[in-house]
Amino acid sequence: MPRLHVCLNALRENLETVSRACQKAGCACMFVLKEAPLHPKLTEAVLQDSEIRSVGTVAWPELPLPVLPGRELVHLCSPSAEQLPLAAACRRVFVSSITALRSLSAFPAARAILCLEAGDGRDGVPEAELPELLEQAHACAVPVDALSVNFACMSSKAPTAAALEHAAVLVRRLLPHTPRLSAGGSDILELAEHTSLPCEVAEIRCGTGVMLGVYPLSGRPVPGCRQDTFQLESRVLECRVKQGCRLALFDMGEYHTAPHLLTPPFPGMAFRASSSAYTSFDVTGCPESLKEGQALRFGLEYRSLSRALSSRALPLTMTDGTP
Repeated sequence: MPRLHVCLNALRENLETVSRACQKAGCACMFVLKEAPLHPKLTEAVLQDSEIRSVGTVAWPELPLPVLPGRELVHLCSPSAEQLPLAAACRRVFVSSITALRSLSAFPAARAILCLEAGDGRDGVPEAELPELLEQAHACAVPVDALSVNFACMSSKAPTAAALEHAAVLVRRLLPHTPRLSAGGSDILELAEHTSLPCEVAEIRCGTGVMLGVYPLSGRPVPGCRQDTFQLESRVLECRVKQGCRLALFDMGEYHTAPHLLTPPFPGMAFRASSSAYTSFDVTGCPESLKEGQALRFGLEYRSLSRALSSRALPLTMTDGTP
């Protein structure tokens, strides 16, 4: 059976390093773990002894939100009707539509973060629609905590100082009493290495920087972070010549992770194909002689890790040392 291994020490070190980088940039750090309801023990373990106060997550079907005393939960997606009761239990909720805003008004304890489209193409209203969304928030008596901007998630558009300054001008004009920006994701930190951020950027949402120790868009290591956080272990089921190549068949597939995005442990291993439960690699040029039953550990990137953390077919093993 395949298994996902996580090194808790590496994750804790990364969270501390990223948090310090956010503080240096003049911002708070929001730790983003959308899969937190699926892995409450992992969430608690990573946050152990951390000064992080905000955790970004989403509501999952039939699962309670994690209980994290002394920390606020932030719902990172504009909630659907089914998600709303759980999402509204979060201290803050991202909102990108009038429909979601009106629904949130039934839960007076929650505060809204209004999402502004900044070029990524993900959630967010265009600048021209933002005043109407803000008016609706006032009409529905939903407190607005901040504006949100997002970069490099559904596009390859990196954050820029000009884009953040434009958002800062908007938030100063539209939210003069609480001019706060929530900026995501970890690529904001890469920008902050050589550029001062507007003072309105109150927090940076960091997921990949912590979980994998790299900036999502460039793939550069975050200074001081480790990249040995997660590994996916899978066993060789077959290793024989098929279709003119030497193919190794592994006991993992599409319902475990995104196999084509894994990093093989040996040179000369090339992804060939995958089904729901199997993945084959062409190992014709691999200098290692793979054997049936042999366990190998693969590296992950953001999308393969997200799928692995969401899979019910993939047990999670947590260790304090190197996974």
